[in-house]
Amino acid sequence: MKKTRDYVEGFFEGALVGCGIEGAPYLHVSLDVFLENETKERAFAVYTSFFDCFRIKLEGGSFVDLLDALHSYEEQSSVLLDKQRDHLIHSVNVFILGLAIYNENTNYRNAFSAARVEGDPYEGSFNSAAVEFLYRWGIASLLHDIGYPIEIIHNQFRKFVSFIGEADGKSNADPFLDYFNFPALDSISEILYKSVFTKKFTESLSADVQFDPLRPTHLIACNLHKALGVPFEPIRDITEDFLKTMQKNGFVDHGYYSALILLKWYGYLIQRSGLPADVLYHPVLDSASAIFLHNYYRNGLMKRPFSLGALSVNAHPVGYLLILCDELQEWNRKAYGIKDKQRVLAEASDIEIGDDTLKVHFLTSRGTMPESFGMEKGEFLRNVLNIREIFTDDIQLSQTTDSELYLRSIMETDELIARPLLSNLEAMAKIIHSNYVKKRKGDGEAVEYQNWAVLPDTLRYSNIRQARSVYAKLALCGFSVHSEPVEELSAVTDFTPEQIELLAREEHDDWVAERLSNGWTHGERDAEKKQSPYLIPYKALPENIKDYDRDAVRNIFPMLRQLGVHVYSI
Repeated sequence: MKKTRDYVEGFFEGALVGCGIEGAPYLHVSLDVFLENETKERAFAVYTSFFDCFRIKLEGGSFVDLLDALHSYEEQSSVLLDKQRDHLIHSVNVFILGLAIYNENTNYRNAFSAARVEGDPYEGSFNSAAVEFLYRWGIASLLHDIGYPIEIIHNQFRKFVSFIGEADGKSNADPFLDYFNFPALDSISEILYKSVFTKKFTESLSADVQFDPLRPTHLIACNLHKALGVPFEPIRDITEDFLKTMQKNGFVDHGYYSALILLKWYGYLIQRSGLPADVLYHPVLDSASAIFLHNYYRNGLMKRPFSLGALSVNAHPVGYLLILCDELQEWNRKAYGIKDKQRVLAEASDIEIGDDTLKVHFLTSRGTMPESFGMEKGEFLRNVLNIREIFTDDIQLSQTTDSELYLRSIMETDELIARPLLSNLEAMAKIIHSNYVKKRKGDGEAVEYQNWAVLPDTLRYSNIRQARSVYAKLALCGFSVHSEPVEELSAVTDFTPEQIELLAREEHDDWVAERLSNGWTHGERDAEKKQSPYLIPYKALPENIKDYDRDAVRNIFPMLRQLGVHVYSI
């Protein structure tokens, strides 16, 4: 199976060969480095190298500044939010996934090429469909969330006012964001005369239609009118009055603000740069409209009065791809919101792309994801997009939902566990279960699941989780593990009583977190109902229950000796 890095290399070494873009090799390197370790610093390097490729600069600020503001709001301002996840690294992964689909899927490439508008505003730099795709797609994917801070502010505002209302039992004040002069946001500063921009936009409109080529909402409406065949005036009125719609219904669509910001900044930039005015229409407006569509298509255009069906890739290739990739990109998204921090989120993915199908398996190494996750995501995408236009045999989405996949995901992706333990992970889990059974029998208790073969999957997962934590426990005490004896190091054969108590507390805390993340609740002991009376702090446990955690620690050294693993003090 190809890795994501292979897909990216295929795009740059295949589609972009001879493209004439001086910065393309630097963009390729920045993506390669990012894929080694997906950090915010490396994400910023991708943004910078992309904008440098196409000389996208703005006096007094840059698009990277917008992205920096987005990250700051997410990192520092989400304390009041229930749901909030990373969008900075997410956007780079959306960009990468789109490059991969373009490179690997003939149907999408053909649809994009057929939708291109002839005429090169960049004086020869768009010497291929691939270069133009890189430009349009980069703008759409990397900037589709730049308006998210406004949504964060709105959500914080509403939650805090709701909290105030709860104090006296009164109804919520139902606040919303407003502006003294919203048209100032929905405008592009005029440097050139408006007439310079008019021709491209009015050729399909009647002479008496009210249209302002320096209002982003009008530009977006014109693009959607041409691409999707919706009447211009109704969609213009909707985009003009969308602020009122959001206020009335108590939400903020960050895609709307992202599109306005992009056109406002870019429209000014184009006029100052001396580039042909067509640049605003082709292809930047197409990218901005894709950004607006990535939320609004399903939430607006599929509803009355337009009632459009699943979006065709031929109608709006960039908008189609942004909806697809934004919905699929779930891995390595840091949780900031209170409830999101409690969920088991995807950490990585296995991706297979071809003309007939797209397969995505979401991986996590700290829990099991809901079995409905991939099914619901697939149903959503099939409802919003005509999937079989590009993937003739449909898409296949799956996730880590059982212990075998969980074990496999650790073996394939976890580079932080020492190899002697990683290779013995399943054997350790089985020994842990066997020791637990012996302990229960020794205390005169009945044991429902004595053999590993009949152990319910959630309990198998628990043993694998405990086995995986062995390395962290050893490292916490300053110990290292080796497959062979090391004479120059000082061997360790047991924990001290103090270490046992410390690690027992750690074991219990990990167990509680694992149970809660997999849907367990406090109550009478019942494995089938996922209930346990011990989902409480360690200090509140009865001594006989604490002994289970202590024994889990005491059994580590005998278990490692049984497996031939040696432990040394660092």
